[in-house]
Amino acid sequence: MREEKVSFYADSLEPIRLEGILAHPGNGGPFRPCILCHPHPIGGGSMHVPLLKAISDRLVRGGWAVLRFNFRGVGESEGVSSGGIREIEDVEGAWRYLAEREDLDLSELSLAGWSFGSWVGLRWAVERGRCRRVAVIGPPMVGFDFFHFLEGKDAFFPFRALVICGDRDQFSDPGKVADLAGRLGAETRFLAGADHFLFGREQEVAEILFESWSE
Repeated sequence: MREEKVSFYADSLEPIRLEGILAHPGNGGPFRPCILCHPHPIGGGSMHVPLLKAISDRLVRGGWAVLRFNFRGVGESEGVSSGGIREIEDVEGAWRYLAEREDLDLSELSLAGWSFGSWVGLRWAVERGRCRRVAVIGPPMVGFDFFHFLEGKDAFFPFRALVICGDRDQFSDPGKVADLAGRLGAETRFLAGADHFLFGREQEVAEILFESWSE
């Protein structure tokens, strides 16, 4: 496995340079690419959280290329956090970076987001329609509206969706998660005994995601 430190610009009027890590199997390709979106920076979220690293490692072992990056205002990424409103521009910047590489097959693009990152990433996937697969992990149904941007959309979404959530998630609601999954036509996996932070369940989540996306 190879890991490259990369940088790219958000798709915004002002030049906001973002840092990231692209992990891939090495020589060869084209590889199936995946974008990972991290949790809220207020809670210490960044591209370095163990869950995203576990997902990246598992996908790369399976032949994928994975880009995890810091949203604006996090780590060495420039700019100021907007609480998720403009971070969708950061995801677009990540996609534009991947589109410039010759070793990736963008027709197989997938995206996974955890918590705050699931809200930002899903909005981008719905609005831009460029993903084949989307994983929504630990969606914070309390405090974030996961439904307003789905209004007026067709019942069919251009991606295969997966929702993973702990059945003891402090920031979620089983009914709302079920509603979201139904709206997206998503496969849903509730992890028994797991809360929002999924401590100790990183490898399990990574394996669930990999197996689902490999079907």
